[in-house]
Amino acid sequence: MLNFSISLTGLNVVQSAIELVGTNLSNAGSEGYHRQDPIIRPLCLNTYGVVSIGGAEITEVRRMIDNLLEMEIVRQQSSLGQASQELATLETIESVFGELDSEGMNVAISHFFDSLTELTSQPDSQALREQVVWAADGLAGQFRNIGRFIDDVMEHVHLQARQYVEEVNSLSNEISDLNQQITAVSLRGGSANMLKDRRDQAIKELADLINIEVTGGVGLAETTTISANGMQVVTGTSVMTLELQTTSDGKLGIAPEGSPTCNTSLSGGRLAGLLALNNDILADIRSSMDTLAGQIITEVNQLHVQGVGKNGSFDDLTGVSVSSETLDEWSLDVGAGSFFIRVIDTNTGIATRHEIAVDPTTDTIATIQADLDALGNISASIVGSALHIEANAGYQFDFLPAVSAQPLADNITGTAEATMSGIYEGDENQVFTCTVAGDGDVGVDSGLVLEVRNGAGELVKTVNVGQGYAAGDVFDIGSGMYVAISTGSLVDTDNFTIQALARTDTSGFLAAAGINTLFSGDTAANIAVRGEILESPQDLAGDVSAAGGDGINIREMADIVRQTFAALGDTSPQDYYGQIVAGVGQTIAVRQARVASMENIMRQLGTQREDISGVDLNDEAAKLIVLERMYQAISKSISTQNQMLQFLFDII
Repeated sequence: MLNFSISLTGLNVVQSAIELVGTNLSNAGSEGYHRQDPIIRPLCLNTYGVVSIGGAEITEVRRMIDNLLEMEIVRQQSSLGQASQELATLETIESVFGELDSEGMNVAISHFFDSLTELTSQPDSQALREQVVWAADGLAGQFRNIGRFIDDVMEHVHLQARQYVEEVNSLSNEISDLNQQITAVSLRGGSANMLKDRRDQAIKELADLINIEVTGGVGLAETTTISANGMQVVTGTSVMTLELQTTSDGKLGIAPEGSPTCNTSLSGGRLAGLLALNNDILADIRSSMDTLAGQIITEVNQLHVQGVGKNGSFDDLTGVSVSSETLDEWSLDVGAGSFFIRVIDTNTGIATRHEIAVDPTTDTIATIQADLDALGNISASIVGSALHIEANAGYQFDFLPAVSAQPLADNITGTAEATMSGIYEGDENQVFTCTVAGDGDVGVDSGLVLEVRNGAGELVKTVNVGQGYAAGDVFDIGSGMYVAISTGSLVDTDNFTIQALARTDTSGFLAAAGINTLFSGDTAANIAVRGEILESPQDLAGDVSAAGGDGINIREMADIVRQTFAALGDTSPQDYYGQIVAGVGQTIAVRQARVASMENIMRQLGTQREDISGVDLNDEAAKLIVLERMYQAISKSISTQNQMLQFLFDII
């Protein structure tokens, strides 16, 4: 009977080994499966003197795994997951920055400023004015397309991050459940290899989403503890649920459910890639586009507000909706300074210039409205949350920088009078002082001169107004300004001052409030051409003189594209946009190289893993042949033993 026992152990071993081969073959294509090999040992059933008799048994079903290799795969998977996530999103962003089609942003910027340049040759051309307005609308549209696309991508990032957090929680629960099942099977003395494969695969999928540390190693312990960026998400059979949070400044972060603080700087995994995209990469791109749009809005509007269109000065103007907070809280910058408003008596043509001081730390839209309303001959109110200025009957107003005909201060004691004209061509606002040297009658007495000094007190011109000068003639005092002295007398040291304005708004208030601006909005996503200008292109404020037709404002706006600005890193608008596009391209190139390198590493690691843990169909088929022959041989042995016993029984 012992012979039968020996043969039966062999049959059991062969049967179990065949089942393992079948398991290996069935899972040859299963991701995360590790080949199982039976460890067959001799089984001693009896001993006769020095002779041991026995069969065989499977003492262990070994899972073919290299734990160090598996841990490296998990580590590299996190890095690859982050880089792949960043690359995929950035390639989407790159498409909207593409300059291959004829309607790209670079072309839109050029078209707008080129149309302004073309208008300077014919400032009164209605067709060219319409072309400028259309080009401005096209530029605003390009900005909005990019700005809103970036906002849409960031919204998608939010949704994707929320989905990934849910997947992290789901995988953590799955790993916890598998820990429990593996422990239960192991305590019963069973093999939990298949469960460990499922757990290892879940750990790898978790590593693709978030950087993790596995205590005890992948596939090594009966239960594993997993930490994700310092948060212990799985401890044996316990799970910490994570949630996505948004900080007050719009950053995304991960935190334990219910925690008041979150981690906004993850490293490794697709979640880290999404957080980096939202918090840094996309935020920087959007900020750069907003900076560019804001600079163009500000520079164009600050010129536009001080000009007039073909219809001349204004009867009324309404700004855009603004905050009721102090001016330093507005989205567009308002600095300390002042703005000048001219109120014109339409019957006499006399214009009176008023200065409104602006302190952004204390002033609000209401205080500025009150200051304007107190000037007389105009009324100011707040309609909704926008400033509205309206001239009284018989009056108009504007913000022209043209030199006033009347002196700012008149200290002439003689009978002659001074009249000013022109448009100041300097870069900074200042007051020029004209002082009489000598006594006598204008145009009659020799040695009678007018000394012109700038705001720093420097002598810039000396003009003869005595013998040889025709009283009333206009003479050039420099910087685009002209003076005429009427007949009469002048007294030595008599003087008068001229207010020379390069900008009628040094605070930026008018542009920020949307008074007589070309553009509305303050970001790439909301920039637009004012509806009034779209409906009436003749209101494009191209002139800075009351007579109109000078086109000076058009020339200055056209020149913006060639200027450099500190806010744009001391570059021009087009160069700054080029830097944005180049920056996106460079970031993508870095990510592409990183992904390619990591994919190559993962392929190498995968090859090593396949050599150790993979199922070779030919090897398994060869094993089946060997096991089949073993089964046949053992069966033959049992059959022979049975025949011998039957023969003995027949003899008896």
